[in-house]
Amino acid sequence: MEQNIVIKFVLFTFIMVLTCCSAANIFCVFPTASYSHQQPMLALSHALAAKGHNLTVITANPNKVPMKNHREIDMNFLYRLFQEDIEKVEKETGFTSQKRQGLFNLIKSGPAVSEYIAYHIFNSLQIQNLIREVNGTNYDLMIVEPFIISSLLGFSDMIGNPPIVGISTILSMSAIDIEYGNPVIPSYIAETFGFYSDHMSLWERFINLWIVLYQNLYITNMYMRPSQEKIMRQYFGNVNRNLWDLESNKSLLIVSGDLSTSYPKPLQPNTVYVGPMHIKTPPPSLPKDLQELMDSAEDGIIYFSLGSNMKGKSVPEEKREAFLKAFKQFPKTTVLWKWEANTDLPGRPDNVVTRKWLPQQSILAHPKTKVFISQVGLQSFQEAVYYGVPILGIPMFGDQDFNAKTLSNAGAGLKVEFQDINYDKVYENLKQLLTNTSYKKSMMRLSSITKDKPMSAVDTAVWWVEYVLRHKGAPHLKPAALDLTWYQYYMVDIFVILMFVILMTLLTIYFIAIIVIRKLFSTKINSKKIKRN
Repeated sequence: MEQNIVIKFVLFTFIMVLTCCSAANIFCVFPTASYSHQQPMLALSHALAAKGHNLTVITANPNKVPMKNHREIDMNFLYRLFQEDIEKVEKETGFTSQKRQGLFNLIKSGPAVSEYIAYHIFNSLQIQNLIREVNGTNYDLMIVEPFIISSLLGFSDMIGNPPIVGISTILSMSAIDIEYGNPVIPSYIAETFGFYSDHMSLWERFINLWIVLYQNLYITNMYMRPSQEKIMRQYFGNVNRNLWDLESNKSLLIVSGDLSTSYPKPLQPNTVYVGPMHIKTPPPSLPKDLQELMDSAEDGIIYFSLGSNMKGKSVPEEKREAFLKAFKQFPKTTVLWKWEANTDLPGRPDNVVTRKWLPQQSILAHPKTKVFISQVGLQSFQEAVYYGVPILGIPMFGDQDFNAKTLSNAGAGLKVEFQDINYDKVYENLKQLLTNTSYKKSMMRLSSITKDKPMSAVDTAVWWVEYVLRHKGAPHLKPAALDLTWYQYYMVDIFVILMFVILMTLLTIYFIAIIVIRKLFSTKINSKKIKRN
């Protein structure tokens, strides 16, 4: 009897495992040519492939070694486009990743940048072949990077209109939140491309509101979405749904962030913050020469990298000299500088070591790394938080101002404006970070927050993707807010009716009062006439 129970239990477990792990065909669209953005998205697709799902992945960072179940459409040429034609891109779009970008110029250039990238993607032989290949096929799920090249959502119509999951590698901005029905409340939810925290002054709230309105009512609705809609129909033909329907009917949004690098805000059940998916634990081993160099650093390491987009060689000469002069004041501290040029860094002191490429996570994980000089992109910010390394932040564009503000508010680092960089500022900031232990303590507090989760970020994301698969798109997660017009959502129609009722009531009272007053006045006059007579 007991043996039969055991056999039944084993069979039941086996069937459940087979059911839970049934392979799905998944179509992934990860077009952004930014290594830091590609890392979290590919971490998810690799994990899904490892679980037996079959993936077709449009990516700018294909694997050097082919991976089972993970077919890649190579869009690596997009890196060359932005690295070799920097001046052309800036001339045509108004954007460059090699200079400090003002907020409104960044937002304003968004539609032109998206259109520029989209046309290069769609005109590529890889995508033209893929469109012909997948037309009429059926996929079980589509995973997309939201907002930037939304015209690529047209693939949905060709592959059987599967459920769509979005994956954001920046903290969810208002334009993305609107697509998922998340509340956009500018009084305390700072725009991700803005400058503020969750505690804003009257003036800051006014500016934050203006940023949200400018981004969504003007740029997105009048330029970005119409432009991408036009491109979608140009390359996919008569798509059944318009772009807003495709954007707002996604099943789930996975955000590669958590409360260690952001602030609390209300979210719908279709939005999940999972944490930094790209962090590898343990990190890869350092190359032997770098390991020996870091181990022997007498007073520790300063690591200097402005990310995968901004190049160290793009820093103007006078600002490079300010850094080099400041580094000389810490002769026993070794500086690792990501320097992409083929020539040596001019004026480099003995304690500064340059490399074209440096294994960032492994460097930050080393116990002798004391300070990270960074542009404060989200992935770099998350890595520094995870390994507890204080940051000297130099924001350049995008979400970096928001991240730098979050960093400094948490007491886990300092911020310096790019245009304000000089020897005194660099030296004083580095001195503070190297000698004041409060920054390290604050960063370790953030580190404990990001690590305190029931599952890893990737495992959590995989669970939610499979949840959408199990529940056929999980329509029960979709909030009714997405079915309302803007005036219904904000109850403008109700306020208009209430104002009309109040106005009519006041007018009625006014006219009744006039009639009564006239009646009384008339009666009084008549009584006086009677008395005289």
